[in-house]
Amino acid sequence: MKLKETLKNSFCSSLDNLKGSPIREFDAYASKIEGIIKLTLGEPDFNTAEVVKESAIKSLQNNRTHYSLNAGVYELREAVSDMMKEKYNVNYTPDEVIVTVGASAAIEHTISALTNSGDTILIVAPYFTSYEGCSILNNCNVGIIDTLETNFKLTPELFEKHYKKYDNVKAIVINYPNNPSGVSYTKEELQALAETFKKYDIFVISDEIYSDISYNYKHTSLTELLPEQTILITGLSKSHAMTGWRVGFVVAPKEAIKKILVFHMFTVSGVATFIQDAAISALKDEKSKEYSRKMVETYTQRQKYLVPELKKLGFTISGIDGAFYVFARIPEKYRKIKSMEFCKLLAKEAKVGVIPGTAFGNVYDEYVRISYATSMENLKEAVKRIKEVI
Repeated sequence: MKLKETLKNSFCSSLDNLKGSPIREFDAYASKIEGIIKLTLGEPDFNTAEVVKESAIKSLQNNRTHYSLNAGVYELREAVSDMMKEKYNVNYTPDEVIVTVGASAAIEHTISALTNSGDTILIVAPYFTSYEGCSILNNCNVGIIDTLETNFKLTPELFEKHYKKYDNVKAIVINYPNNPSGVSYTKEELQALAETFKKYDIFVISDEIYSDISYNYKHTSLTELLPEQTILITGLSKSHAMTGWRVGFVVAPKEAIKKILVFHMFTVSGVATFIQDAAISALKDEKSKEYSRKMVETYTQRQKYLVPELKKLGFTISGIDGAFYVFARIPEKYRKIKSMEFCKLLAKEAKVGVIPGTAFGNVYDEYVRISYATSMENLKEAVKRIKEVI
């Protein structure tokens, strides 16, 4: 079927500045290679906890297949409110929570609600590509804050340097534990950032989707330190192995939630009711909580194996505080060919798939992201194959 010729240039002009996800594109490339071990996607290799699946089945049997409130089932929003109190000792009411179709929708709704055409969104790099894509779709200017020289961490000085560089800064997006670096922040580091953010009339979009996968210290949320400016993005995909269920949350002061909810209503309307019932079990059932804790223990063991082995092969790796990625600088003798060609080399010769660093910012062309959300058997075999090639 062909489109009418005169309509071919009639689409949203913002789309001209966007490409597909570089992560997905390279994963598709690697997937075509027979026998490849894919360390590409950020998806837990665990199945969803049985108790959560049973809750969904029971909900379906009870015909919970009708519309819920746009903001989400009250009991689920209440469970999120309780979680915020339990984890961070902050008081959000259920009316300050929106249940979204994954954290990706939460990001899109939030940026859409906060910005006008011509506003600037600052994004802390390395970064997940959706932040930039959603900003461009909303006709925003994007200011990338590269952290290559500060061990992948935003500092107050770095923020202020970039804030002064751009006009009409409306918000900053920060993600920790970080995808792809695994770097996070101590409470003291976050306090310093919060004190700096307070000086400016900006929103802080804090993507804490990996908050439950923390290794070295207890996760501190920016909602604890800067609640009046923070829009929290979180969800169940990573912490509860529920990527395909698409359950995310926006948590924010009521005035912000009311605005974000408008975009949510007119784009996705709401999340399937039976899925929300399952999400309640994910957050409240002790079996689900224990299952999540065991996942984190497993990730810890994998990381402790993988990082030293990669270092032996010449990769340079900073400290990892959370998530399930290694963001490694490639061995020195391969840096001249840059990350994309190095990843193609590993894919074709070693049959190991990893993601080029440029998927997370242009300056990370000597880096690759390696996901250890896979079995220890796969990791050991991948290390063996890489060693044979390089």
